[in-house]
Amino acid sequence: MRLIQKLALITLLSVSQTTYGNDYIEWVAANSGVNWTNGTAVAEGAGLAKPGSPPSLSKMMACRAALVDAQRNLLESLQGVRVVGVTIVDNLMLESDRIKSTVEGTLKGAVMTSRRPQTDGSCEVSIAAPIAGNFARDVYDEVLNSDLGAQSSIEDWSMKTTLLAGFDRLLSLTISSAYASDGNTLDRAMAALEALTRRMDALESVVSGQSNLAKTKTGAPTGLVIDARGSNFIPSMSPKLRRLRAGIIYPGQRDQQQFAERGQLVSLFTRDVETATQHPLVGERPVVLKALRTWGDTRTEIVLNSDASTQLEAMIAEGFMKDAGVIIVL
Repeated sequence: MRLIQKLALITLLSVSQTTYGNDYIEWVAANSGVNWTNGTAVAEGAGLAKPGSPPSLSKMMACRAALVDAQRNLLESLQGVRVVGVTIVDNLMLESDRIKSTVEGTLKGAVMTSRRPQTDGSCEVSIAAPIAGNFARDVYDEVLNSDLGAQSSIEDWSMKTTLLAGFDRLLSLTISSAYASDGNTLDRAMAALEALTRRMDALESVVSGQSNLAKTKTGAPTGLVIDARGSNFIPSMSPKLRRLRAGIIYPGQRDQQQFAERGQLVSLFTRDVETATQHPLVGERPVVLKALRTWGDTRTEIVLNSDASTQLEAMIAEGFMKDAGVIIVL
């Protein structure tokens, strides 16, 4: 019997490590935090029955007190969720009655995940509430309707317009230089025009969705994994992917609107690449891209190198990111 119990304990520990060992939990206080791997706010609470309570009711009263304590701690978790850059839910609650109501509703809908009466008469409970769903929808709506959302939209298109404008300036300078030199100036100008036209065609194919860079022999990509290990990146509800020395590639304004409508998180986060690639969120054929570094002081935006940026832009252009899941490895 003892051998069976030991084997059962070993099996339970193995399952626990496999299931929870790579979860990225950001504790915002001693007993409250955010599990960014499964997209939930989590909290623990402890309680005691009032002195003189009947023994038959003391356990129930202690656990009820623990639940109240856990709910108070869960409120800290929800208020501390990072949304965009340094913006947290607590900031939004100060400005929006809708977000206050959303937080209250999410708090009431929390689920008790563990109830542990103790031998000393106390009780400990753990509770969790999903960030996805109504909470994510209302938070994203609030951000999209603010200057933060407008700025995201501007930056999303800045990369494309900057590149196109750069080609125009380069074309003008090249042709002017060709005409100013001796020899067959017209031939040089036409050759320069032809070379730049080919480059423009390549760029437009990525922007307009005609690129096939994202296709693989085994089929189309089903999701995206960003390996941000080694950087100082921190999780948020609105992580962003940038091209080096350019603008935001993903998510764009349309993506953000879709996330808001669905109540879907932009990304989940984990600590292990293998765990991420095997996650059902990214499907059977996820593309893994390595992060170059973070951008800015907020540490919530990731910079990709040129090759990774081109591949991601091709995936977006081909429509693969429309329904694909994203996981960022920390």
